[in-house]
Amino acid sequence: MLNRSDNDNNRNAGNGNFGDHPWKAMGLIGSVGGTIGACLGLGYWIGSKINAEYGDIVGMAAGFVVAVFMTVLLIRTFTGGKAK
Repeated sequence: MLNRSDNDNNRNAGNGNFGDHPWKAMGLIGSVGGTIGACLGLGYWIGSKINAEYGDIVGMAAGFVVAVFMTVLLIRTFTGGKAK
């Protein structure tokens, strides 16, 4: 049987999870959504400005690749991991 202090230690934010910090978790979710949306939108806009035959699709694909990379870096930053 776990006592209260053991349970509190398992939820400690220092062990890499968000513990009792719901605002920090909500901030991460909002940041990830904003990053993905901004990268896809910017990729689409740049692709439409290039105005090639497949410019919009290529721009969105490039935006998606950048969004994945930025999301990984963002999650590592929020969770205390180091970007490699």
